[in-house]
Amino acid sequence: MNEIKYYDLNPSQEVSRLQTKYTLFKRVINILFSTTSDKPLDWELMEKAYNKIVERNDCLRIRFVKKDKKLMQYFEKQPPKATVPVLTFKTKEEQDAFVNQKRKKAIKYMKGIVIEPYFINTYDGKHMIFFKVCHMVLDIYGINFMVKDLFEVYNAMKEGKELPPAPESFEEVVIKDLERKKNEERHEEQAAFFQKILNENPEPYYVGIHGPKNEIWQNQRKKDKRAMKMFFINNDTWGYEKPISKEIMDKVVAACQAQKLTITNFMFYACSIAASRVNGNVSNMLPLQLCNCRGSAVEKSCAGTKVQSVGVYTTVDDKKSFAEQIQDFSVNQTKLYRRLNFSDQEFEMMLHKTYRSSMLETYYSLTFSFIPYRKIDGITFNIYTNGKGALPCYLALLYDVDGGDVRMCYDAQTKIITEEDVDTFHNAYCNVLTQLAENPNMLIKDLKI
Repeated sequence: MNEIKYYDLNPSQEVSRLQTKYTLFKRVINILFSTTSDKPLDWELMEKAYNKIVERNDCLRIRFVKKDKKLMQYFEKQPPKATVPVLTFKTKEEQDAFVNQKRKKAIKYMKGIVIEPYFINTYDGKHMIFFKVCHMVLDIYGINFMVKDLFEVYNAMKEGKELPPAPESFEEVVIKDLERKKNEERHEEQAAFFQKILNENPEPYYVGIHGPKNEIWQNQRKKDKRAMKMFFINNDTWGYEKPISKEIMDKVVAACQAQKLTITNFMFYACSIAASRVNGNVSNMLPLQLCNCRGSAVEKSCAGTKVQSVGVYTTVDDKKSFAEQIQDFSVNQTKLYRRLNFSDQEFEMMLHKTYRSSMLETYYSLTFSFIPYRKIDGITFNIYTNGKGALPCYLALLYDVDGGDVRMCYDAQTKIITEEDVDTFHNAYCNVLTQLAENPNMLIKDLKI
């Protein structure tokens, strides 16, 4: 009998765990998403395909246990076959009520349930697969791998063809992550690097997409605060999806090729400029970027939670051109990418200690996650808010590599952000992207919002 191997959480998983530890609402551990097919699906065959991908994607076989009061994980070798419920809804209200019910309760990951699949005959006659998954086993990047594998396996079974090659092992990724984490010399260098950034920069300035007139933010400013207080009780969120057209993205891609820039950096820095403009031209801020940490061939070919956040100091200088500033930003960003394994919790403590600010306040007004993906023919992908959020706003930019457009998904706290705020910011962002793509050498002060 094989001995069970237990592992600590990797740095990305640890962030997800901490999100549940420091909030009253444990459902923030959920990720909810669905795929809807234009063509009918054979549910019996799809159930076989689903069980096959659980065998092939070991992150879906992670089990969590407490050992000596510490949360550990192991990879189950042969899980029992799952019977996937088939649900039918006659009205949109019934279907929405089901989604709302699933979002309200945290997935029972400590009881061996890390993913809940549901097959749905939708109210408008389509076939949908709805998933509720634990964030410690999948992130949004990992979801792409899992969904792609599911439909490739399903189509191979349907056509009687050989199954495609299986994804790589996430267990191997966890092992290597933990080896890096134990490297004391590496940790000391990372800590010194981040402390140097904090020492050499002024205290950051919170820039919310709600703009400077928000009543809660104005009360903070009256106290001479540069950070926004956190909401641990009333942190309800609502999701909004806003498009960035193919026309705009084609210009962005062309500008990036000409300037030898990554699309991610272009989009991220332009987002910081838009946030600065909406808030009255704030010069320095600390936006939060969620980075895909899949560097090796194995990491790029497996699902699992492998995303890390980086707090990036950004100074928007109106007297400099965008091209000048983003080149400097890209150099600094590369230095940050080399230190992505540094503990989020440790950086937060370092941040607040340096500026003597409260741990109950945040400098981050939003996260930024740029996610390129290849659309599966005839399949529509949707992500849902779980209804609670620790930060004022989460952004996920789903970039259809083949189609060329972006679906920008906002998950915003309803206490401080309205849909009108989202629209105002989104329009400003699209304007900034268009102008900078058409003329990267323009001075920031010449931007028209």
